[in-house]
This record gives sequence, C-alpha cells and structure tokens, in this order.
Amino acid sequence: MSTNPTLKILFQPPIPLSILETYNLRLPATSQSPSVPQTFLDSLTVRATVFVNEQNAIPLHHHIDRDDARSCCMALYSPRTRTKIRPGSPYEAPSEDVPNVSAKELFSAPLPEHVVDRSTDLHDGVEPYVKLGRLCVVKEFRGRGYAVLLVQRMLQWVVANPDFACAGDGREWKGLVGIHANADVVGTWKRYGFVVDEGMGSWFEGSMRHVGMFLRLDLDGVNGR
Repeated sequence: MSTNPTLKILFQPPIPLSILETYNLRLPATSQSPSVPQTFLDSLTVRATVFVNEQNAIPLHHHIDRDDARSCCMALYSPRTRTKIRPGSPYEAPSEDVPNVSAKELFSAPLPEHVVDRSTDLHDGVEPYVKLGRLCVVKEFRGRGYAVLLVQRMLQWVVANPDFACAGDGREWKGLVGIHANADVVGTWKRYGFVVDEGMGSWFEGSMRHVGMFLRLDLDGVNGR
C-alpha cells in the first residue's frame, strides 16, 4: 500500500507482562515509565482523548483492560502536529476512577473461559476471528483519511501474520475479521468491506450503541496457503 510519505504509522506487538506491570494506573499515559513502549502510550493517550474526554463514552477505569496485554496496536503520526496531545481533566484520575488492582493484576487477569458462542448470520460461534477495536482519531485530525490508512495497514498486517490470530492454540484462522462498530459509523465500516451481522442485534458499550460486523479476507497465497 502506498501512503503519504510524510505520515508515520508505527506498530506495537503485545507487550511483555514484566513491562506492563510497571504501568502506573494513577498516572496518564504521558507520565509513565520510559520502559513502556511509546507507541503503546501514544495510542492510550489518543483513546482517552477521544473516548473518555471528548465523547464521555466510557469512564477512565474502563479505558485500559486485560485485552491490552494480548493486543497489537498501531499509531499514526501526522507531520502537521504542532502541539503535543495532552489529556483533559478525567486523566487526573479521581480515586473512584482508578481500578482497585495493581497493573500486574489488571494485565495478567485470566481470560474468560472459552465457550462456544451462539450462531449468528455471519459467524457460526466457533470459527476464530481477529477483532479490530478502539479505532479513533483526535478531533482536529479527522477528515484527512487517517482512519482509512490505519484500517488498511491493520488488515494488511493480519493477512501477513495469519498465525497470530490463534496464538498457537492449534486452530486455523481463515481470514475472518470482526468489529464492534459504533452504530453511528456503520457506513464507514461498510466502505472497508465489513457487513453488519443482523443476528447479533445491538447493544451498548459505554453510552453508545454498537453492532457486530464481519469481513472475510482473502488468504490465498499467504505463507504457502
């Protein structure tokens, strides 16, 4: 994919627990230990700027969770940035917004036991899929196609790394990608090729209604397939 050469997209694979456990949940991402990768910190800053401060969609203590320890992240940097993005007042973290656990407990919490999900229109409840989530662009940088570039780059990466999806658990990923889409931006995800799974219905995440959407990527010729 050809991108604007003045833009920079950085990739961060899952971070070892030995590093994540140094994260101070009472401080903003901009004030963390230098041992925590900067791309991860920048992605947290953007997420909090958009989801916590601007949209008031989620409280601070729901902004970082166990999934961050097993996820990859990407951050796009615009050359037009003149001031450093800094969080607003919710980042001051009143006591009720701070998880009553240590970073080690938060990031190493056991994952829910796998169960066979109900079958819906686009998913049989069993097939493994990659989930994209927490895509956001700071308000003053919207309308420039940055979200499109990020989605394209993320999809390219998962196609090039098909074994990541199942983390060596013996199952095979067959190119299915799922998202929980804000109902207000379903049209945007449709332009990327995602289709609404009507059988999933809708639900609220934070204060915003979401729906499930899926995309099937072509893996022919990838890693000898």
